[in-house]
Amino acid sequence: MSPPELSYDSPETFTFRQRMLLTLGCPLLAGAYKALCVTCRQERRGEELFQRSLASGQHVFVAFWHETLGLAAWLHRNTGFHTLTSYSFDGEVAARVVRSFGLYAVRGSSSRGGYEALRQMQRAVDKVPAVGFTLDGPTGPRRVAKPGAAILAIRTGVPIVPLALAASSCWRLHSWDQLIIPKPFGRILSIYGDPILPPPKGAPKAIEQLRSEVERALNRLHASLEEELGQES
Repeated sequence: MSPPELSYDSPETFTFRQRMLLTLGCPLLAGAYKALCVTCRQERRGEELFQRSLASGQHVFVAFWHETLGLAAWLHRNTGFHTLTSYSFDGEVAARVVRSFGLYAVRGSSSRGGYEALRQMQRAVDKVPAVGFTLDGPTGPRRVAKPGAAILAIRTGVPIVPLALAASSCWRLHSWDQLIIPKPFGRILSIYGDPILPPPKGAPKAIEQLRSEVERALNRLHASLEEELGQES
């Protein structure tokens, strides 16, 4: 269910070619990704603590790297959880693809709508149990957290749960994030870290301290998965 006070549409006007790609391409992309994931064995770790937080009524920000967006969408499919995408054409593609996974994307941009994006995410976490954050999106650099999640956590008092995901065998796009596409019949591993509580609003350098803490925690989780799988970061 999508709360009516949240905005899920982009104000951008897309070309005819872009509209055709959105109409025809997004279902194909989503269908192909799901078809690959459904052949894989899912191994979930640390989920008990995450589920206990949700069962207690505690809302959370779930923080992951942009390269694992597809894996995170598959892991949380049909939950109605929310995330954020930009107003751009690429953001529209992402919004439509995650919607096909039973998720929702509120809209905004770090460059042209950052304030509105933060406002929408703040509203979302008040209404939805879990809101996903690609910490290094939408343009990188890869695996370097931006301050948005830290700002929102401090504003709302909502904890951040780091989530690392990996595939035992995968392709990677030649993009800034090296997006993961799992190969058939492999393993998809996920591990939730301990919730990270935001410091008080008035704490000196609170945003940078929290941003850095979440970045380190998420990279540690990724390093543990990649070491297990014999992969390089």
